[in-house]
Amino acid sequence: MRLRTGRRPYLAANIEYTYTIMQTNKLSGLLLAMIMAMPATLAAQQTYEATPQRLFTTYDAYAVPYRIPAIATTRKGHLIAVADRRYCGFDIGYGRIDLVARTSTDDGRTWAPDTVIQRGSGINGADDCGYGDAALVADRTSKRVLCMSVTGCTPYIQGTRERPNRIARWYSPDGGRSWTKAEDVTDAIYALLPNTRTLFIGSGRIMQSRVVRKGKFFRLYCSVLTRTLMDDKDVACNYVLFSDDFGQTWSVLGGSTLDGHDSPCLDGDEPKTEELPCGDVVLSSRKWYGRFFNIFHFDDIRADQQRGSWGACVASHDVPGGIKVGANSCNGEIMLVEATESATGRPVRLMLQSLPCGEGRTDVGLWYKEIIPNGIYSPRAFAHAWTRGLQVSTTTSAYSTMTLQRDGRIAFFYEEDSKDNGYSMVYLPLTIAEITLGRYR
Repeated sequence: MRLRTGRRPYLAANIEYTYTIMQTNKLSGLLLAMIMAMPATLAAQQTYEATPQRLFTTYDAYAVPYRIPAIATTRKGHLIAVADRRYCGFDIGYGRIDLVARTSTDDGRTWAPDTVIQRGSGINGADDCGYGDAALVADRTSKRVLCMSVTGCTPYIQGTRERPNRIARWYSPDGGRSWTKAEDVTDAIYALLPNTRTLFIGSGRIMQSRVVRKGKFFRLYCSVLTRTLMDDKDVACNYVLFSDDFGQTWSVLGGSTLDGHDSPCLDGDEPKTEELPCGDVVLSSRKWYGRFFNIFHFDDIRADQQRGSWGACVASHDVPGGIKVGANSCNGEIMLVEATESATGRPVRLMLQSLPCGEGRTDVGLWYKEIIPNGIYSPRAFAHAWTRGLQVSTTTSAYSTMTLQRDGRIAFFYEEDSKDNGYSMVYLPLTIAEITLGRYR
């Protein structure tokens, strides 16, 4: 097991390209000096006016609605955006749903036509009836991309151990151009949580560690929403899963009894996962009026990449300075980025959290919080001192996710109502300065 704990300073897009060229081609000092002397020119070549683009428009030529955004950036810097094409008009368990994707090779300026990752059969009672709520990650050291989703013919809340939400897996070996056939991995995932009757992986972004690496792969973290039997009661629970072989096998982070008592978030809804600079793992879970937060702290991550414990889960809106929004419960995304404080030029780490901010599913926006480098956080300390940033949408809007683009922008992918026709999947590239209203860049 190798661990990487070093901190790479924030790089603007043009400097990052220069760094890559320098490392790859080993330019001479004179040529490097010439390149470093012209950042303004390079930056000007990459500048373009960012406007929202509807990548999947409800009731388009397919005459169906779309839901559930997922997005990832490949090692080459290409973007892959995935969504549900819901022929049945609703969630898994109600009929045919296809998983569809679009790709961009130029930082979101243009997008290729949509392709189908997997078609649902639409057959009532079939395990392949529909596929949806995709979770996505692109490996940073290879061309491999992993996609996982819910599948089957059973609505989540109606799932039983005999007839649960099923789990499917795909790989792309070439950065999203082609995909393997769907693999049913239901039994392997459910075996990790023996008292769970039904579950699914939180959609959007599967997190790849920046700290823990085993062999050729950096560790993956994702989180699940379950219905679990605890003291003869059926309760909602969250768990975090991890994989050291890029999704082939999974384990439960901090798992022991797995009967609900050890859940890092009881009563949590759809969850997301991120990693602190020190390697500790953050669980961010959907709830009314804000988020649940919990943190898994490793005892000694250099010596043991599994041993540790969860803290006490907290509700963000119960903490002074915590995230508090209107009367809505909705999925969002959490992501750590590197930035620079505008006033001082100080390099910082920022945690971003997206979610609807209005009354009901409206006004999707972002919150941010400066993270102490290698700081150890309790869940309560992590939930404290967030700042509301950019409001992306001013209308009905719901799920959102994001990824870091090659050009340094944040690829923000979210659901927004389109003329009362239902949600369309909207892509918008944002700078750190835009997200933080100028405080950071």
